[in-house]
Amino acid sequence: MHSYRPRSQVVSTTIDDDESVLLHLEAQQYYSLNETGHRIWQLLTRGRDAGAIAAALAEEWALSEAEALRHVRSFLQELEEANLVEETSGDKTV
Repeated sequence: MHSYRPRSQVVSTTIDDDESVLLHLEAQQYYSLNETGHRIWQLLTRGRDAGAIAAALAEEWALSEAEALRHVRSFLQELEEANLVEETSGDKTV
């Protein structure tokens, strides 16, 4: 499974406890994340891969893991296309 991490040129801030704004410093563009995007971003910055993020969302919001994983993968693809995240090797250090 692909793993991602935020690019170093991206900074984020939390608004109202459940929304985020991302700023891509090089591109000078900002992005607003809703509650779901905010939660995915939080987990991503903690080093979680797509499967772990989907499992957390499924537990928190009463979704099936398969449905959550579809949403997570789609969102991560959008983040990658916007150059906000980069793929990692997937190796985890514990």
